[in-house]
Amino acid sequence: MLGISEIFYSLQGEGEFIGTPSIFVRLGGCNLKCTGFGNRYEGSNIIGCDSIYAANAKFSKEWIFFQNSQELISSIQSFSTLKSDIVITGGEPTLQFKNPILLQSIAYFLKEGHRVCVESNGSIKFIFDEVLKELYFTLSVKLSNSAEPFEKRINIQAIQNIIDNAKSVVFKFVLNAQMCEDGSAIREIKDLLSKLKLKNNRVYLMPQGVSVAELDKNIEKIYPLCLQEGFSLTDRIHIRIWGDKRGV
Repeated sequence: MLGISEIFYSLQGEGEFIGTPSIFVRLGGCNLKCTGFGNRYEGSNIIGCDSIYAANAKFSKEWIFFQNSQELISSIQSFSTLKSDIVITGGEPTLQFKNPILLQSIAYFLKEGHRVCVESNGSIKFIFDEVLKELYFTLSVKLSNSAEPFEKRINIQAIQNIIDNAKSVVFKFVLNAQMCEDGSAIREIKDLLSKLKLKNNRVYLMPQGVSVAELDKNIEKIYPLCLQEGFSLTDRIHIRIWGDKRGV
């Protein structure tokens, strides 16, 4: 059985493949709470990231539970007949990297010529099999603005494992204006990167926010850091197009 919060067809809104038509498979469950991001879901008292409905198991009654890989493959295929990217996200998808339903589905889409991408917080160490070695990873390692304890959100061995084994790895750091102004953003990022054996992995800085006003406020402080440090800037175009709406 595999719990999935939602599947939808949209444009990739962030990172390396921004603007690319993609089918998103949002798995249920996460090992982090990220209350520092301050988002509430439909008036609930639960605070967390902008996909808290997938991250927090209290919303599991809303999830779809697939019993086998063929069910999942057919569901994904129903969203587009194009050879779109498949984006495995969450929650934290690597928690399910022993689940045969997920692994068999990934193997199928790789065989059919799809690019399969994973969006992960990089805090879970797992064993790479031949299927997982073909994946494109975006590591959105959480910084202090997530309000998670350092020892929970930063796992150097887990990150290095992904760098050493995945087909491709980029980093995406979510920043707010305050972190940029007080210098903590660059200090935290540089400290993390200095502990890793990198392979020319591109680093993206992205504004925190679920509204255009928030994005604009934060991006104004972020782009000078990109010019200063040689990092890449990524926006959140899905927020600019559709706002903080699910399934797009």
